[in-house]
Amino acid sequence: MLALCAGILQGAAAVPVERIYVSTDREVYVAGDAVWCSLTCLDGNGRFSNESAVSYLELVSEAGTACTAKIGLLEGRGAGSFRIPVTAPTGTYRLVAYTAVNAGEEGTPWMAGSRLLTVFNTTSAARVPDGVEILDEPVYESMPQQEAAPQGALQLSARTRLPKGAAAALVLSNGGSRASVSLSVRHEDDLRPAAQENSPESFLKALPADVRLRPGANPVTEYDGEIVTARLLGARTESDYTEATLSTAGDPASLYIGRADGTDIIRYHTSNIYGNREIVCEVSQLDRKEGYIDFESPFIHPEAGTLPKLLLSPVQRQDLVSRKAALRAEKTLRIDTLTTFMTRRKDLLLESVDHRRYHLDDYNRFPSVREVLVEIIPELSLRRVNDVWQLQLVVSDAVQSRFDRTGSILVMMDGVVLSDLDLLLDFDAMLLEDVDIYLQSFVCGKVAYHGLVNFITKKNYVTALHFPANVRVVDFQGVAYPVAYNGAVPEGEGQDLRQLLYWHPVLNLDAGSDYRIEIHTPGYAGRFKAVAEGFTEDGKPVYQEFAFEVE
Repeated sequence: MLALCAGILQGAAAVPVERIYVSTDREVYVAGDAVWCSLTCLDGNGRFSNESAVSYLELVSEAGTACTAKIGLLEGRGAGSFRIPVTAPTGTYRLVAYTAVNAGEEGTPWMAGSRLLTVFNTTSAARVPDGVEILDEPVYESMPQQEAAPQGALQLSARTRLPKGAAAALVLSNGGSRASVSLSVRHEDDLRPAAQENSPESFLKALPADVRLRPGANPVTEYDGEIVTARLLGARTESDYTEATLSTAGDPASLYIGRADGTDIIRYHTSNIYGNREIVCEVSQLDRKEGYIDFESPFIHPEAGTLPKLLLSPVQRQDLVSRKAALRAEKTLRIDTLTTFMTRRKDLLLESVDHRRYHLDDYNRFPSVREVLVEIIPELSLRRVNDVWQLQLVVSDAVQSRFDRTGSILVMMDGVVLSDLDLLLDFDAMLLEDVDIYLQSFVCGKVAYHGLVNFITKKNYVTALHFPANVRVVDFQGVAYPVAYNGAVPEGEGQDLRQLLYWHPVLNLDAGSDYRIEIHTPGYAGRFKAVAEGFTEDGKPVYQEFAFEVE
C-alpha cells in the first residue's frame, strides 16, 4: 500500500501546474467582431511556464460553446484572434483557455483566469436563454461604471484631450521589475461590460501548488505543439504496427509521421500547424476501400458556470448602430493588412532548406507529367518496379557521371505526400506551376528520406484528387497566427470608425524603462481608454488604465 501511494504521489508531482490568464482587446463586442487575445501561462510559483506549447480557447455561455480557437504558447506567452460568429445570441459569455494538462484535471479550477465578454447581436433578436435583463433608461444610466484598481508599478501617460484624425504619443513607464503585458487602446461607449471576476492580482492568489487529476486521466504535456489524435476505423491489413503520414496542403508545407502499435489510436506530435488548413492523412495499413480515419477534437466544451445577465436598455441603441457601422467599415479600411506578425514556433519540413525550383512556364509546356520529368527535370528518374511507379533522384559527381541515389525519396504535391504515383502521373501537367527539388536527406519521426520533390499546382489542386479510402482530407483548425496592431492609419476608403486604436498582446517592458508608442485617433469624437495588464518575471501583478477624450 505504501509503495502504491508513493507511486501515485510521484505521478501527480510529474504533472506540471499550468494556469492561463486571458486578456482581450475589449470587453464588449458585437457578433461578427474579431476578438484579439493575449494569454499568460504561469506555473504554481507565478512564473512564466515553458511547458505547454499550445492552448485551447472556448467562448461559452449557458447555451454551450459558441466558437473555439487555438493559440500557441512560447515561454509562457501567447497571442491570437478569432471572430465571434454572426449568429451568436446576445448575452454574456465566458472566454476560457486551457492546456491538454488542464483538460485532465478534476473539476475546472483552471477557469480562474477566464474572461467575461459581453456580446450584442445587432442583426438578430436571439438571446442567450435567461441571460438578458431589460432596464429602463434612467435605471441603466444611474448604474455606476466599473472601475478596476491599479496594480504594480506601471504608469500610462498621454494628453487627456486629442483632436480627431491626429497622431499622439502614449508612454508606458515601468517602475518595477521586467514585465510582460498586453496593451489595448480602445473606444469606450455606454455599452456596459459585465464586471470581471478576476484580475492579475486575484489570479496569482488562486495559483495552486499542485494539480488533482480526474480518476483515469493521463494527460500528455504538449511540449512542442498540438498532439493531433486520430482513430483508425474499418478494415486494416495485417501488420505489427500502423504508420501514417499527416501533411498540410499549400504553403508552408509540413509533414508528421505517426505510429499506432497494436491500438486504434494514432498520434501526430506537431510543432503547431498555423492557420486553418486542409490536412491530408494517409494510413498505409488501412484497407484502401473499407478503412477510414476519424480525427478527435481536443476541445472539452466546459460549462460556463454562473454568468451575470447582459443589461439591455433603449439608451444603447445609438452605440449599437455605431458599432455595427464600424464592423462594416473594417473591410474597406483593410485593418487586417495593418497587423504585424509576431514570433512563433517554427519547425516546418522545408523551411530555410536550399532547393532548386523549376518554374514550368519558363519552359516549353508539356501535357503529361511523364514528359515534364523527361524533358525538363534531369534530377528525376521515373521507373516501374514490381508494377509500381517509383521516382528516384539522379545526381552528378565531379566528372558529371550520373547515377541513381539509393533509398526512397519523398514525393509531394502542394505539400501533400503522394504514395501512389499514379495520382501524379494522371494529373494534368498544364495545371502544374513549379517543381521543387531537394537533394538533402530528411528525417521525420523514425523515417528517413534521401531527398524530396514537391509538385506545386496553380491553385492548390491536390485536395481535389480522388484519393482512396485510406486517405482522409479534412479542414483543420490550426493555431491562430500571433499578430499585433500597431495603430497604423487605415489606407482604405471610407470614414475611420475604428473601435480599437492599438493592440499589442505581448509587450515586454524592461525594469525602469519607458516605452513610447504612437497612436492615431479615429475620425469621430468620444471617450477612449488605454489598458495595460500582465505580470512581472518575479510573479507580481500589473494593471493600469488611462482615459482620454478625442474631440
